[in-house]
Amino acid sequence: MQSQLPRSMQGILLKFIYKLIMKKIYIAGKVTGTKIGECTMKFGTAQKEIEALGFVAVNPLEVVNDWHSTWNAALRKCVIALMDCDAMYILPCATNSPGAGVEMKLAADLSIPMYGKINSLKKLK
Repeated sequence: MQSQLPRSMQGILLKFIYKLIMKKIYIAGKVTGTKIGECTMKFGTAQKEIEALGFVAVNPLEVVNDWHSTWNAALRKCVIALMDCDAMYILPCATNSPGAGVEMKLAADLSIPMYGKINSLKKLK
């Protein structure tokens, strides 16, 4: 006797498999000291652009999911997320961010490719 997964479980399973197969791109940029609306807009826009190219975008705002988190606690969560990514997309504001600086140094040290232009990500396909 063969059993089938309920449709609701099939959708969850497909999303899980999709995320395992698709390349993950971490978004690096300045969060601390940036207004919430501006921050959500710039990271959200980058996320949509990355996903439109067929990648899974790893948005640090979603990783931390807590505007009251300490800088250290937030960065630790972000570094863990970065370790599971295939590349990094660097927002222009990242140059003014100590946290993004840590992330970029770590990516460079671990040979995680970094890109400053969305269209450059197409090389990963």
